[in-house]
Amino acid sequence: MRILLICEAFGSIGGVQEVVDNLAAELSAAGQQVAIVSSPESGARTRTIRFGGECRYMEIPSRRPLTLRHLERLWPQSVSSQMRQFSAAIAALRPDVVSSHCWSWDRFPAVAAGCRRAGVALVHSLFDSWGRGKMGAAALRSLRGAAAIVALSEATRRFFEPILPGARAARVITGGVDPGGPQSAGARLHPRPYIFCAARLDRRHKAIDALIAGFALIARGASEVDLLIGGDGPDRGALEALANAAGVGNRVRFTGAVSRSELWTLYQHALLFAMPSRMPEGLGLVFLESMACGVPVIGTRSGGTTEIVDDGGTGILIDNNSPQELASAMRRMLDDPAARAAMGQRARAAVLSRFTWNRFAQQYLEVYSSCTRGNRELESSIEP
Repeated sequence: MRILLICEAFGSIGGVQEVVDNLAAELSAAGQQVAIVSSPESGARTRTIRFGGECRYMEIPSRRPLTLRHLERLWPQSVSSQMRQFSAAIAALRPDVVSSHCWSWDRFPAVAAGCRRAGVALVHSLFDSWGRGKMGAAALRSLRGAAAIVALSEATRRFFEPILPGARAARVITGGVDPGGPQSAGARLHPRPYIFCAARLDRRHKAIDALIAGFALIARGASEVDLLIGGDGPDRGALEALANAAGVGNRVRFTGAVSRSELWTLYQHALLFAMPSRMPEGLGLVFLESMACGVPVIGTRSGGTTEIVDDGGTGILIDNNSPQELASAMRRMLDDPAARAAMGQRARAAVLSRFTWNRFAQQYLEVYSSCTRGNRELESSIEP
């Protein structure tokens, strides 16, 4: 089967990019013919890419709403130069199915139009509610002709159900993890015991400021423990200033962007992982990766996080992202090493039995097969 995956900024760090990369690699390893079309990356490549096949970079056109200041938008999008090039690229690759993983809603109409022009079935994946763009829900109408809709979590499916026809019937395929990832971890990178967080440092989405404030509340009673924060983003400077103002600047370490092997190492040697979210996570692959290392997690009770974290079993879910609530959750885990270890063991077992990239790709192949012309059998299957 020839499968074309479409996404945005494929080489950049992000959960959607990780999903597409691992899906493409698993499909390719199974003997499928896979290619990727991606919008260009905004900066230098910062992520180690697993997929070794063809990847074409080009602009994926974005639709904008009609306004009095922009009456040129009355012209059909299909006649634009970008749209012609994009549609031609889809047709030239001759896929049996197009699997769209575009996050920005404004790009949905172009992807759908490109598939129609090429006469190719479209399978569209929904990740979360953040990418509304300029068009908002109006962009979702373009997906009415999709052969299938996939949602990364049940929470994502429920969010789209009232505003997207077809979401009610969406197949929920939860993300995965590399079972061998923990084995690639190296020697400890930080000399002291630590709590770990990995996230984009953007306070609109992630409550890292509350995490730092919560850590400040327990820092005196846990003098041997530091807080390590992996990742980068627009609010790094403000968060560093917050840690200094709270008197824990020497205990909160910002690692910046790290390689995949360094990330596994940081997970593996952490006492616990914490990432509170202000906006509901579509899923949160970092939770799965931490849990695969046998590390219990703290997350916010919203979105897809509740579908992968068993509150009290594999981690702790908080309700309000308050520093006091985060401090209580961290203190609870730090004060009971035996309970923390048991949580970690349950977390690892749960992830390895349910959430692997191999299983993830198998489920996508089932969807692709159901959408291709004649519903023919797959040319090959993935060995479990």
